[in-house]
Amino acid sequence: MPNSHKILLVGAAIATLTLAGASAADADSSRCTVDSGCAGRATFTSLGEIFHVFDQSADGHSAVVLYWLPDGSGPTLIWNSTGNGTDVTANLELPEGSWITYRVCLGEGGPKQVMTETCGAPITDYA
Repeated sequence: MPNSHKILLVGAAIATLTLAGASAADADSSRCTVDSGCAGRATFTSLGEIFHVFDQSADGHSAVVLYWLPDGSGPTLIWNSTGNGTDVTANLELPEGSWITYRVCLGEGGPKQVMTETCGAPITDYA
C-alpha cells in the first residue's frame, strides 16, 4: 500500500476515534431570534450548564430564553430585561448527559409576555 493511502487511513481512524470519544458534555450551542439582526441571542455551555442571554438591539424589548427538560418541565424562562448590549447569566444544575431544548425570543419585560412570533428555531443540547 502506498504511503499516501496509509496516511489517509491513519487520519480517518484518528478522526473516527476523536468523534467517538466526544461526549455529550462537549456540546455547546447558540441561537438567535428570527429577526435578521439577531436582537436576542443565547449561548448554552454544556460544561457547567450555563446560559448567557444577550440583548443585542435597542428596540425596547427584552431577550428571553425558553427551555424544556427531560422530566417534562418547561418552558422555564430566563429574562434579560437590562437593555441593549447586556448579558444575563443563568447557571443551571443538570445531570450529566441530560438534554435541554431551548429557543430564544423577544418579550415585554415588565409584564413578562413572550412575543412568540420572534422566537428562533429550537435547538437541543446536552449537559
